[in-house]
Order: sequence, then structure tokens, then C-alpha cells
Amino acid sequence: MASNSAPQAVTLHFQNLVRVAGETIAGTVDLNVALAQEERIEELRIKFRGAITTRITTQNGQTRVTHRQTIPLVHSNQSLWTQGSAFPEAGSHVISFAFQFQLPANLPPSFHCEAHSRGGAISYSIEVVGDRPGIFRANRRTRRVFSVVPAAFQNQLLVKESLMQGWLGSWKDVKRNDQLRQGIWGEYSRSYATLSLPDLASFPIATPIPFCLHIVTETKTHDRTDRPEDKHGKPLFPAPTLSGQVKQELKRFSQVRVHNRIRHVEDRFDLQGIRGLGDVDRAARKRAVEAVVDEPEWVPKDSNKSSGFWRRSVRFNSTLDFPFAPTSSAESLEWNYALQFTIPFPGLGNDLKLELPIHLGPSAQCPPPPVGAPGTSSLTYADVLPAGPPPMSDLPPSYWAGENHDWDEKN
Repeated sequence: MASNSAPQAVTLHFQNLVRVAGETIAGTVDLNVALAQEERIEELRIKFRGAITTRITTQNGQTRVTHRQTIPLVHSNQSLWTQGSAFPEAGSHVISFAFQFQLPANLPPSFHCEAHSRGGAISYSIEVVGDRPGIFRANRRTRRVFSVVPAAFQNQLLVKESLMQGWLGSWKDVKRNDQLRQGIWGEYSRSYATLSLPDLASFPIATPIPFCLHIVTETKTHDRTDRPEDKHGKPLFPAPTLSGQVKQELKRFSQVRVHNRIRHVEDRFDLQGIRGLGDVDRAARKRAVEAVVDEPEWVPKDSNKSSGFWRRSVRFNSTLDFPFAPTSSAESLEWNYALQFTIPFPGLGNDLKLELPIHLGPSAQCPPPPVGAPGTSSLTYADVLPAGPPPMSDLPPSYWAGENHDWDEKN
């Protein structure tokens, strides 16, 4: 809701929610007719806009040129009021105008990426314009940027429900192993890691995804009398026993196009830092970690069992959340993702990394259209909206400030 201490000629009421492609958005605009007359506003219009904007800066010697491309996605105008067409009720200076607009069903998700000399955004907005004809009279503008996600298909909603209820389907494993050595001489120790995830072609965004990470380490060969520690009593290449020691990242690879020019942007998101995607109970459930740390196991290497190695293992069972824009490919902007786990071990270059490409899909269904006229005494869908999809964590403040939005200042 828009609110200011001083009265405004134009006030936009539009709830700040994530919207779903195909949804009918609704709200109201309040016009203070007395103030509108003082400010010489003769017409009140509302504009619905959406666009893909990309930019690439090139340099030739001392000359820098920024190339831009804008692809419209939404372009609609509605006239709400003209001078003399409607008047407030007796004793009031304010007229409320209801508006509705159905978003196209095929809209790509809101998105933003930026790096040196390149960047792109997919953004959506509502703008209320109070026209003030005449020289040196700037129109009065009230703007609101909002975010959009695609609507999920029925099979995607079923997958989400299966994950929320506890995954009972098949799993897929990603395995990696490597040699470990703190110095440049001597025998190697070994590390093994297996990441198990639901066997899905696409993972729904903003949904707890269960996973199991199994880490095993094997020391170099020792005599049986030795313990699985070094001379200082520290464990030899132990598997991490705390989930916080394992780095969980989502890598995003974006391709920005401006006509025939192409650039790339890579971003990384810390998945362990994600919190508060839903209600408190759900947030607590989704970040719960079950850790099973096995006791060191002696594994003999010869028949008399006088030498061998120590094996240690730990299992982490938890969930991942991906509150990011679903994987998408638009005309001038596309992106995909990879999931990376980094398991730390002592010594230079000993960290073990598992990486796999993943596809993110939508997880919200399109809500029903509004019922009745918003802003009236009867309770309507526009007055009390459903919570909507969770917000996307990859939209920076510059998206909401409209810095990358294609504002039409002339109209």
C-alpha cells in the first residue's frame, strides 16, 4: 500500500506480492480531485509494462559505447479518469478507481544479472500517470515494480506435492573421489563423496528438496598399532562432522545478447544462507540437518593385519531450497544453473567438489481471477489476496528500484 504523511493527488494501492503469469492483477487508484485541480491534472491513466532489457558496453581505445536492446513483453494502457468525467461523493475529495489486468500466460520470470560492461533484466511494472498538459509541466507519476514467475503445469504441481509430503520416488547419485596429501611427498590418502537427490528432470523452485551427502575418507597406510590421529592427536583427513563446514552453492550462468553481440555473466548463491521462504514451521523443517558420524574403522591391507588404513564416514540428510528464477531462455536473455558442494580438507588443493547441472522449474499455480469489484464494501479477492509464491532471492535492490526498467517518460 502506498502511504505518505502529506496528502497526495494520486495514490496507488497494489499489494506487493509475487505474481504468476496468466494471473489477473487488481488494485485501486485514489484520486484527490481537489489536489488534482491544484496540480492541473486533466487525465489519469494506468500503464502495465514488462520488458527484457539488455546492455553490453564495448571499448575501442578511449571510446566506450553502450549497446542496448529492449524487447517488450507487456504494453497496455487504461484511462481511469478525465477532468469532469466523475466527481467524489459529498463531503469527500477522493474518488477510487478499480483496475484489473490479466498478465499474459507465457511471460518469462522476473530476472536480473549484472557484471562489468554487461547486464540484463526482465522486469514488470504498474505506473499511474496524471497528465498535466502544458509547457514545463511534468506529469505526475506513481510507479510500482513487481515480480512474476511462470505458472506450473499440473505434473510440476504433483512433483512439488510429492516432495512436500516426503519423497518416495527414485534417487540419483553423483559421485566423486580424489587423492589427499598435505605435503609433496609420501603416500596419498583418499576421499569419496556421494550426493543423492530425487531423480527429477526439473526441481521446483522454493520447495524443500531432500538430499543425502555421504563422505568417506581413507588414510594412507599405517601400522595396526597406530591410532587414526597424527602425532599431535589431530584426526588424519577427517570427514567434516558439521554441515556448516560443507559449502553449498548454486551457480548461475547467464547469456546476455544485444542484437549480434553476446556476453556471459556468472553468479554464485550461498544456499546455506537462505532463510524464511515460508512460515516459521516450514523454515525450521527445511533447514533441519541429520548428521550420522561413524566411528573410525580399521581396514587391514594384508593377511596378517599388521598394516592397513583407517576409514571414516559421515552422512548428512537435509533439504535444499532454490528461491530463484526458473531456468529460462528468452530472445535476448537466458540462464541455467549448476549445484556445487565443496567439502573442505586440510592442505592446499585438497577440497573435494561435486558439481552437477540442474534445471529449476516453476512451482506455483495461477490463482483464480478476482471476484467482484475491488475496494467495495464486500470482501473480494483483490482485498485479501492469497500469500502468493515466495519471493525470489536473486532480485537485487536495483531491480525493485526500476534501474533496469524501460520507463516510457514521454507518455
